[in-house]
Amino acid sequence: MRVNRKALLRGTGRAAAVVAVAAAAAGAVVAGMLVTLPSQAVEPPSALVQPAESRQLRVCPGPLLELAGDSADATSTSSVGTAAVAIAADPADAVVDQSPVEAPDNTAADVDGGPVAISAEPGTVAGGMLAAAQAQRASAESLSGLAAAACAEPAAESWLVAGATDVGRSGLVLLANPGQVASTVDVRVIGETGTVEAPGALGIVVAPGTQRVVSLAGLAPNVRSTVVHVTSAGSPIAASLQHSVVIGLDAAGVELSTPTALPAERQVIPGFTVVDARGVDPQEDHAEGDDHPAVRLYAPGGGEVAAVVRVLDATGSEVGLVDVSLVDGQVSDVPLGTLAAGRYTVVVDADAPVVAAARSTVQRAGDAPVMADLAWHAATGPLLERAAVAVPQAPSPVLHLANPGAEPVTATVIAGASERELTLEGGTASSVEVQPGERVVLQDVQGLHASLTFGEPEAIAAMPVAPPGPLDAPVRVYPQ
Repeated sequence: MRVNRKALLRGTGRAAAVVAVAAAAAGAVVAGMLVTLPSQAVEPPSALVQPAESRQLRVCPGPLLELAGDSADATSTSSVGTAAVAIAADPADAVVDQSPVEAPDNTAADVDGGPVAISAEPGTVAGGMLAAAQAQRASAESLSGLAAAACAEPAAESWLVAGATDVGRSGLVLLANPGQVASTVDVRVIGETGTVEAPGALGIVVAPGTQRVVSLAGLAPNVRSTVVHVTSAGSPIAASLQHSVVIGLDAAGVELSTPTALPAERQVIPGFTVVDARGVDPQEDHAEGDDHPAVRLYAPGGGEVAAVVRVLDATGSEVGLVDVSLVDGQVSDVPLGTLAAGRYTVVVDADAPVVAAARSTVQRAGDAPVMADLAWHAATGPLLERAAVAVPQAPSPVLHLANPGAEPVTATVIAGASERELTLEGGTASSVEVQPGERVVLQDVQGLHASLTFGEPEAIAAMPVAPPGPLDAPVRVYPQ
């Protein structure tokens, strides 16, 4: 066969041209991938909407309770004195109602009183600007110490990070239903070995307008580190946990813990107070007992979770750092080492949501180092633009503000007739002494975290300053 040489050369040239064009196109694509192109992000339009004001409600847990105070009934509880309640609202002259919540499980409620529901009708106070708190000093044979508690907003879900049920430790879970319909409550207890099987803790019916008291030891005996998850169907529940300690034959502390911040990858514990320098090395495998600074952590999502615990002083300087590996489904008490006497902010950063609270203690005067009282400092949620704080009748109250963010915040603290402006640089904290029974209003505090602490020789207590629940919080709306 005769080959046309010119046609062959023309075809070969065309093929080469096609290959060259393809190579050039591919090169252009690769070059385009390597060149950094200008980027532009458009923030979708949105508006921050304040929901219509609803009836605001806070519930105070009531007086401290002693288990088996009635020798004829080993499962009964009875109060040991009364709790003093303080209320703060904005405006100051707002009409606020107080209604007793029946306490059928307290055999002395007719004498000492019980839980109290604090409420304000829509339009009476600004959104979220209602607060209440209680405090009580107990000195009984099996119950001694100072306990303070913020009166909580009822919720369908609460996390109580505190307590123990091993030798000398007891706990009571307090479930108050201030609503008008019954509530069915599940109480799940998690400890250092995982979730405790307690069928009797599921489906607890709390009648409207009443408080039920559940023994923590009855649900989870001999547990060193407890986290209690309370969920309810029907009326929301105001949950709290009373934790008391007896060492030998002597009562050695009591605290009332209200819900901690909901699970999140970052938790902030402001105002963590250490009265005198002592502690346990964070690497200690057997840091037993209560008498050392520690943080309690639990990751509800399961799996292995890595966390970093940082202890910051008021200037933001890091005075403690602990790397923690949380075991799947188990609660961990992490010693914070030996800390000098002072006030700190504890910041927990984890790679999955966790709940957290920190424990501090105070010793009895004398040569023998025996614990006299303890406090649980709950992690708090970030505040909104404004907040009301009720200071209960307890000794030496101190308001703590912490700024875990990077930008400075200038806040205003109005306490009684005085007004004070505080500038908190990123990572720093500040403390303000206030008066027992005082009404405090915080302004321009968005993103800050706050708590109250109290103390005197051989007594210590702490309570969180929580932002309002989702019903009173503003909502960001994005139009379609």
